[in-house]
Amino acid sequence: MTNEAVKLLQERRSIRTFDPERQIPEEKLQEILKVALNTPSAHNRQLYHFSVVQDAALLDHMADLIRQQMLQGDEAQRKKASAPGYSPLHHAPTVIFVSGELTASSYIQTDCGIGVGLIVAAAEEMGLASCVTGSSLFMFKSDEGADLKKTLQIPDNYQTVCTVALGYRKGDKPEPPVKKSAEELLTYVR
Repeated sequence: MTNEAVKLLQERRSIRTFDPERQIPEEKLQEILKVALNTPSAHNRQLYHFSVVQDAALLDHMADLIRQQMLQGDEAQRKKASAPGYSPLHHAPTVIFVSGELTASSYIQTDCGIGVGLIVAAAEEMGLASCVTGSSLFMFKSDEGADLKKTLQIPDNYQTVCTVALGYRKGDKPEPPVKKSAEELLTYVR
């Protein structure tokens, strides 16, 4: 990996304000999906699935369902969901739902995590913004959850692990968040 690529990844930020009017060009999306489809998996079983949604009305509906479910959750979820202008999908023009067959492999969350990391890295390299979120899982707790799973063509035995919101950043790049020290996060055993 070149120093420029390492620097690019170190400076990546989760973006929560997207330009909803500016869709990802199809050629960039297809390159990102090629990366996703080449995600390594335990024993090469490939028990993951990627559902790409670009329908703005459907994304708005999904965000409303997620928010409604969050309002029934714990205090932190209710507070977040009731904030003015809150959108769990961040008004992104493209959202990828990452799902896996959780009961068939104890490694599927790792496999999906690798796929998500590769999607985010590819998007960053292409000048696109991204945000990984788990709040989409609330959507499947709604009465419409089973129907939406069918709409997303998620295989029957699969469950969504997380989503990746993609698009172009609206506004300035956020400042880096405060991180824990290396001493708190790293252990060397040599």
